[in-house]
Amino acid sequence: MAKAPPTIWVRKNYALSAELSRTVSTPQCSPTSVFTGTSKEPIKETSIEVDAPEALKETRTANGTLHDSQSDAETWVLKQDELEQAFQVAVNTTVGAMSLEPNLKEMKDYINEAFGLPEQVSANLWDKAEHKQPSRLKLCGKLISARDIPAMDANGKSDPYCVVGIILESDRNRDKVKTGHLVQWKKEGFVTHVFRSTTKTATLEPEWNEDFELPIDNLGEQVLVIEVWDSDEKTVGVSEIKGAKGIGAFFKDLKRTDDFIGRTFLSLKEIQPQGGPGTLILHSHTAKHQRGNIWVHLSMKGQEEGKISLTTKMDQSILLFKALVMYEAKKGNPNCQHNWDAEMSVVAKELLTRHTAYYGIDETYQAAVHLSVLFDYHKIFGVQPRCFSRFLDHIINASGRKLLSVALSQSGASDSPGDWVDKVLGALQGLLTEVYDILCNHLILMDVTTTSGVQSLTEWTQVMAKLYQLDGLVAKLPVDRRSLKSALELTIQTSVEKWYGMTSENASQISAVSTLKTVSESCLTLCETIQSSIRPAVKKEADVDYLVCYTVSLDKLLSPAVMKCLKDCDYKDVELANTLYGIYLNIKHMCDVAKLAEGNGLQDIELFSYQRWFKKVVQVWLTVALARCKEKISKAVQVDQIASVTDGVGYSSSLVDTSGFLYQVVEFWNNLGWSCPEETYTFMIELVNYISEAALYYVEQIYTRVSNQSLLDNNTGKFTVTTQLCTILNNMECMQQKLLSQTSTNVPSLLKELNLQTSIERLQREKGICDQAKKHVENILDSAANDIEHKITIVSKQLGEQFIPTISRFISDIVNEAEGAKTEQILNPLEEYLNTNLKTLSSNLLFSVFRNLLEYIWMATVNALSKSVSTLPKKPNQKYLYQRLRESLEFLRGFFNAG
Repeated sequence: MAKAPPTIWVRKNYALSAELSRTVSTPQCSPTSVFTGTSKEPIKETSIEVDAPEALKETRTANGTLHDSQSDAETWVLKQDELEQAFQVAVNTTVGAMSLEPNLKEMKDYINEAFGLPEQVSANLWDKAEHKQPSRLKLCGKLISARDIPAMDANGKSDPYCVVGIILESDRNRDKVKTGHLVQWKKEGFVTHVFRSTTKTATLEPEWNEDFELPIDNLGEQVLVIEVWDSDEKTVGVSEIKGAKGIGAFFKDLKRTDDFIGRTFLSLKEIQPQGGPGTLILHSHTAKHQRGNIWVHLSMKGQEEGKISLTTKMDQSILLFKALVMYEAKKGNPNCQHNWDAEMSVVAKELLTRHTAYYGIDETYQAAVHLSVLFDYHKIFGVQPRCFSRFLDHIINASGRKLLSVALSQSGASDSPGDWVDKVLGALQGLLTEVYDILCNHLILMDVTTTSGVQSLTEWTQVMAKLYQLDGLVAKLPVDRRSLKSALELTIQTSVEKWYGMTSENASQISAVSTLKTVSESCLTLCETIQSSIRPAVKKEADVDYLVCYTVSLDKLLSPAVMKCLKDCDYKDVELANTLYGIYLNIKHMCDVAKLAEGNGLQDIELFSYQRWFKKVVQVWLTVALARCKEKISKAVQVDQIASVTDGVGYSSSLVDTSGFLYQVVEFWNNLGWSCPEETYTFMIELVNYISEAALYYVEQIYTRVSNQSLLDNNTGKFTVTTQLCTILNNMECMQQKLLSQTSTNVPSLLKELNLQTSIERLQREKGICDQAKKHVENILDSAANDIEHKITIVSKQLGEQFIPTISRFISDIVNEAEGAKTEQILNPLEEYLNTNLKTLSSNLLFSVFRNLLEYIWMATVNALSKSVSTLPKKPNQKYLYQRLRESLEFLRGFFNAG
């Protein structure tokens, strides 16, 4: 069973799109009347004009030239005779199509206000039209088919035929209507004209394809009725029932035993005048049960339309639409009609719809007329591109293509369809040129970094794509623009060239390098926007990869500029080198984005060789990075309060800062993303050397704080460990652990933080030198770590040596105690001293540092005991002294083992 298409003939408001696309300023205009002339002025001076404020006299057009809006606006004028003709068309449409409708006054008021004719003139025209015999509308229909109707005969089939008529909406709910049928209503006066189709035998899916026409008396108050009956006759001819004799014959047919199947009602107000197919549901008399559905085609036309030539209709349509556009534009924006959103009021759209129906104008013709008028308006003020798309949709359909083909072949000939066709053709050709110019300047006219800018570009691309479906127009274009793809590629190339020139001019600075950096930043921003939003939008509308076109075009402009800049500048200058690094990153990121493009259009892009251009600058960047890192380290150490920045065991601010500086070097390496394996190996080794040098430099700087603040001095005669000394040792230990390629602590090694493993693995894939590179890097880092460890050892030994004098004095006191004193008691002062310092060390030092330092303090204690033994005084009985010292040694051994 064939599937019925969606209903398209139900009337809808066809609003012109709202958002404008052309990037032009909206001047502040004084609110003046759109129309010149009042009721006091002579009729001959009455006309419709456009106010063109002074601010619009120099409006930049799509092709970048200056436009004299005042001069052009003066051409948008309806003279007196044209104005009256347009008014008469509107009046005839209203009176002819709506003479019996209650909303005539609203339409009449709108027409009077919109045209602004003197009161006496408009009154005379209305009076003339209302006294003239009104022309009626006709409902034009086709019964196509029905589906899913119930079986009414014993054979499981039906013999269906249709009866069609029109009744008043007020009669629809009468009891006699609810239970009756069209023929009965015809007899009783509710229906004046009825159409009956042929009968299709033995089917539940009848196919009729029969046309009918019924007069419309009151469009706003009438209802279409379609009934389906089951006939008991095998064959019934097509007949239109007129007069008493015909009704009598029809009644005889019905009196046999025809069975009612179902019917449907449809208000005539819901039918779109231009027409279209649709499906209606059949119901029982009570409307409680569905009885299948019927597929019909419905439209309307004026009964006198054949009396007016097509050329005359189109000329009248142009005048009417032009008048309404100017009124609606001014009404939508009281200050000025510039940048009108092309949205018309409901009454205006209703008037145009009824005009189309009244004169039976083909929707393709009407769309062509509206497009030509809007294009004239657009050339002066600009309208939303979606307005053109709407009308182009009608023009590029089958009938529209045929119209255009005939018009192109006959344009200028003696038998040409008329001036209006030439005007439409001129509008289409002009629109194609206008769209091409706009797209050639879209990067200047539209802010494509915004959603609205991308939407404008997309909509103009849609217009161009639709215009390219009109073969007759495309055939007249230059060869290199006869395909949509090549034309769009040319517009992108041209727009990029203009945008680049404008960007370079706006970014012009004292230094060529600084200018180039600003330009490259703009190029990168645009490239990212293209990839994220412009590219998919354009790709959807046309088979064009915007990113490829942009990259190819930019390559011809940016690559020579960068190579010339590098050739001319002294890149060894520190500030200049930093600016060049910014340019390098911009180009690198652009190339990373560009490589996402599909196809084969980027093989010969010079821009992808950017690393070759910057090869000599990398060494300078590394040197600059190290120098700046050292400067920052010195300042960080100077301002460091040597206090833990965290609770418990921690590090001071200088270590945190230095780690951040090293991470910046790490970031530099990762951003560099060098691709050549041999050069990567060389740069990587230099980088690791610089990082190791910076780490050692920090350790040297923080070590100077030990001596500068006398943290290892024993000025009081009793050395005491400070938390500052512990923090410095922690800083040094942490930096050493960062350099170690294999570390047992929780401190991550720089080998991992630098992500060097990835670079090393790439070397293995491409050149097979992975092990060599990794070993080289590890040796450099381990060597630097050993140097730091040596420095930690020096500090630890110095700290241990500071304990010797104090411990020696405690041991001397132990020796000098009386012979009977208990060893445990006389060791209490030494135990307390050691316990206090070791507690400070264990609470503030990293375990690895504390463990090593404990060994040095133990060695200092043993040295103090050894020195005491060698200097024992000569006494008669010294045995107890040796015993006391032995007990002291065992006690201290246990004490340190416990620690």
